[in-house]
Amino acid sequence: MENKDLSEEVLVSLRQIVRAMSIHSKSLVKHYGLTSPQLLILQELYHTNQISIGEIARRISLSHATVTDILDRLETKNLILRVRSNLDRRQVFIKITPKAKDIISKNPSLLQEEFLTEFNKLQKWEQYLILSSVKRIASMMNTKKYLKIK
Repeated sequence: MENKDLSEEVLVSLRQIVRAMSIHSKSLVKHYGLTSPQLLILQELYHTNQISIGEIARRISLSHATVTDILDRLETKNLILRVRSNLDRRQVFIKITPKAKDIISKNPSLLQEEFLTEFNKLQKWEQYLILSSVKRIASMMNTKKYLKIK
């Protein structure tokens, strides 16, 4: 198989993954009223008392601006609270509300259950091989040369 054929097959597989994630995201909205990024943030908040916006962004690998936009929507839904620091009034911390804790306690998944079931059936070395490959693809796609518009 030629390199072009291989790269096209990778691209087709990536599109299939993106499509599956999009369908799952729509299911999250239908069942929980949350998008995948909103759920990701709430899951992060669920395990902490309060956290800064910058720390959330760092932990989930999204930009500060993107996280701020998502938090605005979560605040509108009464799922998070913004709380000013007592020590430095310029600093704002994010806290999860009981309403959001109730949603998270229902254990919504960011990944499709079918994927998780099949992935968990794999041997550990196979899971690590997949993780390594996905991380490599992500790093290849996140380089600045790929993000430039030609």
